[in-house]
Amino acid sequence: MKKTFLVLIAVLALTACSSKEEEESNAVTTDSINQSEWAHKEDDRSYYIYFSVGDIMRISHPYYDYGSKSIKNFDIDGTFTYNKPNVTISFEGECSDSGFVFSSCDVSGTINGTVLTINDNGTTYQFDNQYPNE
Repeated sequence: MKKTFLVLIAVLALTACSSKEEEESNAVTTDSINQSEWAHKEDDRSYYIYFSVGDIMRISHPYYDYGSKSIKNFDIDGTFTYNKPNVTISFEGECSDSGFVFSSCDVSGTINGTVLTINDNGTTYQFDNQYPNE
């Protein structure tokens, strides 16, 4: 009886995982990313990319403020191009400062369903669309 119960739990766990993966892989890749928000969570930090109208975008990334001894968010503006499924982003301003999430002011990635994947110098960042049905 114990073995049957354990097998049942294993099957349910695998089914739950495959359903989520299947759901994500079946999600339709959007034709436009204008007015969309994407999030990447890493440890206790969250990074948000906002694609606005036209080619305007910004990233909000956390940094530690030694003066107030707290984590604050800093926004960096940029521009983007989207040719489904490819995204190219060029950040402006303080994107080369220490602590910026990417190693360069220019990054590129792809969108598959509700996931934006950016590969940056061997590190993969996955951003999830925060409002995929809108």
